[in-house]
Amino acid sequence: MKIYTKNSFLVLVLFTLFLESCTSEFESMNVSPNSATTVPATNILGKALLNSSQILFGERLDAYYTASYAGYNAPIGGDYEYRVGINNSQWDAMYASMTYAVEAMNVANTEENTNLYAAALTLKSYMAHKTSDIWGAIPYSEAFNLKEEQTIYPKYDTEPEIYAQILAELKTAADLFDTNGDDIGEGDFLYKGDVAKWRKFCNSLRLRIAIRMSSADEATAKTVIASIVNNPSAYPVFETNHDNAYFWWPGVVPDVEPWFATMGATDGNKIHGYRVNKTLVNTLQDNDDPRLPVYADKNKYGVYHGYEFGPNQLNDTLNNGNNVSHIGDRFGNNPAGFSPFMNTAEVYFLLAEAYERNLISGDLAQVNYETGLTMSLEENEIATEDITTFLAQDEIAWDSGSSDNLYKIRIQKWISLYKQSVEGWAEARRTDVPLIQEVSRDYSASHNRPPFRFPYPDSEKSLNTNFPTDVVEKDIFYGTQMWWDKRTGVQ
Repeated sequence: MKIYTKNSFLVLVLFTLFLESCTSEFESMNVSPNSATTVPATNILGKALLNSSQILFGERLDAYYTASYAGYNAPIGGDYEYRVGINNSQWDAMYASMTYAVEAMNVANTEENTNLYAAALTLKSYMAHKTSDIWGAIPYSEAFNLKEEQTIYPKYDTEPEIYAQILAELKTAADLFDTNGDDIGEGDFLYKGDVAKWRKFCNSLRLRIAIRMSSADEATAKTVIASIVNNPSAYPVFETNHDNAYFWWPGVVPDVEPWFATMGATDGNKIHGYRVNKTLVNTLQDNDDPRLPVYADKNKYGVYHGYEFGPNQLNDTLNNGNNVSHIGDRFGNNPAGFSPFMNTAEVYFLLAEAYERNLISGDLAQVNYETGLTMSLEENEIATEDITTFLAQDEIAWDSGSSDNLYKIRIQKWISLYKQSVEGWAEARRTDVPLIQEVSRDYSASHNRPPFRFPYPDSEKSLNTNFPTDVVEKDIFYGTQMWWDKRTGVQ
């Protein structure tokens, strides 16, 4: 018996050595000389930008869901759709985009490319801001620590905590950008390596976030705004439409603009059910806005008409496909179109609001308002003489008409944000401008405003042991308002 044991042991040792030898040889044989073993940081940044554009400005989230809540678009015969799988996938896609950005930062650190690191950090912060404004409290400070800390169930940070982290990250990025530094590389699909424009984008985002939080934490908002406005050389912001943070699509299948991929009609025969909302059309019509034919097409009868949500929306004959206007070509029918992360018009409206509300001292509200409106009109290729005429109208001109100046700033900002539906929805929730009281029929009996929030994905509720218990979700889309949403009497 002893000899058999000894022989068995020797066989086991020899077999193990044989396996190790084979495994070593197999691994060396299995390495492809044509495949990259490491991925450059610029490639990962490119993937992060692509993913972010596809989810944030894609058909479901941008053209349908949040466009409906923001008063921009509506689906013929549609509702505030909720599908568990889609809701889960949208959460996952937002986090996938941030994860790619974090990985780009990590590799950029290894490559000692500070500008690329700063660009990836800016994108991560941008997507985190969007994610929080959609859902509220989210995992963030511990969300990307699986590799280093083995954090499987990251804690949920509160909205104020998230905003503080994002502002700190953007300040870090702003201080890191160096126009004489390293090239960001070919993965920079947003600015083609223009570090100066990335720097402006970063600081413009800081202004956006400061204004968003200004009714919830005015002191911090004022500090952030002052640090940027009083230091233009250190913290420049967008100045012209050449600075716009637009992701331009190649226009060749499969890399076509997402709205076009869903509703595009190269022959001009548009048939898709996504149409413009009555809130948008009426707002433009009420002031003879020259952007109306850019934003919408005339219907079958030669007039502009938007879809109206409400308890009778399915019985309203004016809501049928012949009567409701299609989305204009610039936004929905160009395969080589754009996905707008942020535009210059918004920055001037942000500054105008800051001055008008005395968040910073100075008598510059009017000039920033008029410049922002001009930027939006020029971007939509409105002729110079038409811009002059429009700016002189009673309800448009400063200190004129029945609406106050702050309302003018906010409504024009909302118009300029078309196709940035998550942002437009956030602004409508923050300001109640425009006042949207038309609610989809399934919710119109119980609610007087469009949705307050997205429902958390079931995967988080069932799997993350740190899921917050103090968030109230009511009727899927309602319940707890965002921390910066100080409206009263809304439900």
